[in-house]
Order: sequence, then structure tokens, then C-alpha cells
Amino acid sequence: MLLSARKEGKTVHTAIRQNNFSGDDTQTAPARIAFTWLLHLRWGAVAAQVLLVLIALFFLEISLPYRIISGILTFEIISNFLFGFLIRKKTAIADRFFALVMFLDTALLTGLIYYSGGPMNPFTFLYLVHITLGAILMPPRWSWSLAIFTTGCYAALFVLPAEGSMNQPCHPEPAMLQTLSDPLKIHLQGMWVAFAVTAFFIVFFVSRIQTALARHQKTLADLQKEKTKSERMASLATLAAGAAHEFSTPLSTIAVAAGEMIHALKKNNAAEFPELLADVTLIRDQVTRCKDILFHLAADAGDQMGEAFTDFSMDELMENLLNSFSEPLKNQVHYTNSTGGLLVSMPLRTLRRIVRGLIKNGLDAAPSTPVLVECRHDATRLYIEVTDNGAGMTPDIAARATEPFFTTKEPGKGLGLGLFLAKSIAERFGGGLSLISEPGKGSKVSLFFALQQITAHAPEGFHE
Repeated sequence: MLLSARKEGKTVHTAIRQNNFSGDDTQTAPARIAFTWLLHLRWGAVAAQVLLVLIALFFLEISLPYRIISGILTFEIISNFLFGFLIRKKTAIADRFFALVMFLDTALLTGLIYYSGGPMNPFTFLYLVHITLGAILMPPRWSWSLAIFTTGCYAALFVLPAEGSMNQPCHPEPAMLQTLSDPLKIHLQGMWVAFAVTAFFIVFFVSRIQTALARHQKTLADLQKEKTKSERMASLATLAAGAAHEFSTPLSTIAVAAGEMIHALKKNNAAEFPELLADVTLIRDQVTRCKDILFHLAADAGDQMGEAFTDFSMDELMENLLNSFSEPLKNQVHYTNSTGGLLVSMPLRTLRRIVRGLIKNGLDAAPSTPVLVECRHDATRLYIEVTDNGAGMTPDIAARATEPFFTTKEPGKGLGLGLFLAKSIAERFGGGLSLISEPGKGSKVSLFFALQQITAHAPEGFHE
């Protein structure tokens, strides 16, 4: 029986390492697997118990209350068939029902031990199997309850009245315990104390191990999630960069052709064809705009287009940036510069694009209120902070705001890449991005860079 229990116990441990009790009454797939292996363990225990009873009956000639023991074994067999039927029907089994089975098994084991020698029965250590399984399979409150219940069942073997007649030396009547020598009494009682200490140690440390494993599994799940996001970004980057390069060639051809047409019209008295000249000029302007869009698309995808590093001040950056807004939007942006004449060396076009995106987010969040932009620095960092008075974000949304493809805007108004790309670019220069937001009180985005990296030579390998 011991070998069977150990074998089944190892199998259960392997199967249930993935089990996660969430506290609700719905059985998850891992819990179903764990319960299936628990059923295998119960069948193994029944087989071992029947074998021991047969050996005691035909070979050892030990007098046991076989009718009572047979009733207990019959109940175990019937319950096993019932549980097997529930599993085959894929019936949802509540966590409380699972715990009830564990308590029931402990009670049945107590009955078998009581009717086959009481505290003198050498198989009392099998209680530890139930305690260990309970500590692994059940939440802490249930596993501690099972440990206390099991310790109480073991203690009850010392105080329950005699039942039946045990005429073999290894199975004395419970009343004979009073006639045992003091050292033997102390030994039996010491076994119970040792059992109680061991049981509580098992529950305590297994619970701690389960908690650590759950934390480790969550970390692995988070890493896998980040890996999936990175793979999606890589796929998008490949697609975007490829599309940008494919479209750049025909657009360049159109731009050259439009330029030649303008030159020919001006050379051959364009006054006769003013509408045609205006249309050709419009074509060239739109081609330039399309090329600029493709440039940003390739930059967002991480394509190395080799933008040069430029020395500029924050005033020059903001002047360049604000000129891209219409007059009404430009008036909503209130700019403060506390960096003085600090010059930084960065890809101007890239920085302008990501800061413009942050300001545009603020304007979208609060269309009729000012957006505050402040540039400042301390001993180690340059900060560009954008504050709006919009609706703000809940903590859950703010925590996910920098994830790629996460957006609260309506479909067609954003891909959810702005904050993610801004953070990624800032991290290339030893910085990052922080977001402070509260529902009803607006949001504040802080983009920061390491001064050591942006005021010295440009880091190698950076391209927009």
C-alpha cells in the first residue's frame, strides 16, 4: 500500500503542478486533471487495502471486523465509480466538493485504522499522504483545515472505546493500551506529536512553495506575453518597412515627372494653362506629403533610414513642432522652457514626431482646454512633460497605456503605438516614459532622456 501511495502521489504531484485554485466554484482544466489523478490514487488505495485484508484473512489469521471493513471498502468503490462518471460527463466539480472528498478519504482511512489496530496500526503514516495532497491541491485555508482534522482523527484513535476483539499481538484491543508500559505509551504518544509537527510543517512549507511557484508562473506568463507583443511588433515592422520602400520608388518617379512637367509649363508660357500648372503643383505637393508619411511609417517600424543627429535647443524644437499645427490648435499649447540655452544632440525629426504625438493626444483628450508643455532638466536628465485636463484614465488603463496596439480611441483614430514608440525611443537614450493619470483630473506624460547620452556624441547604431 505504501509503494502504491508513493507511486500515485508522485503522479498526482506531476499532474497538479499546473493547478490554480481561483476560489470560485468552476472547475478549470488543470483542476480536472488533478481530480482525475486523485481518483487514480483512490483506486490504488482501494486495491492495496483489499490486498492487505485478504492477506490478513488467509495468511496471517488476524481477527478483524471484516463486515465493517468491507462496508468501508464498498463505499470507497461506489464513490470512485460516481466520481469517474462525473469526470467522463465533464461535470463541473466545485472546489468545495473537491475538499469534501479529501476530508472523506481521511475519515475513511481513520475508520480502517480504528478497526485494524488503532494507534498500533503501522499504516497511520498514510495520513501524511492526504495532508501532502491537500497542501498541493487545495487553497491554504482548506489545507490547514485538513491538517487539523487529520491530526484530530489520529488523536481520536487513542481515546475511542474498544471495538471488537483483536487477539493478535500486533493488533491489541484498545483497552490493552492502558496495560502497556510507560515507555511504550510515551512512544505511541510521541508518534502522534511527531505526526502533528510534521503535518503542520508540510502544510506550511508546501503552501509557501506553491505561492512561490505561482509567482514564478505568473512571471513566465508575463514574459511570454511580452514576447508575443515583440513578435507582433516585429511582424508589423517588416510589413511597414517593406511597404514604405516599395511605395517610395514609384512616388519618387511621380515627383520627378511632376517636376519636369512644371518646368516645361513654365518654359512654354504657363499663363495659358494656369489650371494645369496648379494641378501639377498639387500633385508634387501631395507626393511630398506621401513620402513624408512613408518616412514616418518606416521610422515607426524601426527601419534604419539614417537620420542625422542635430544640435538644437528646446525652443527650436518647439518652434519647429508648433508650426505643424493649425493656428487654433497652436494657441491651445502653452509652452514653458526651463532648460535655458541647453543644446542637445538628437535626431530632430524623430523627437519632433514623438513629442507632437504626445501633444496631439493631450489635445484630443481635452479639445477645449490648454495643453501644458514644460521642458526642464536636472543634473542627469532632460524632461519633456505634457499635461492635459482631459477625462484622465483609470489605474488599469494607465498601466496598459504604453503597451503596443492598446488604445482607447475610436477605430480609425489611432493604432495605439504613440506612447509605446515614444517610450522605446526614449529608452534608446537612457531614459523612458512615465504616465500619471487620474479619472476626472487629466493626465501628465513625462518623457525623459539621459543628459550624458544626448549632449555628447550620438550613440552608435541609432537610426530613425
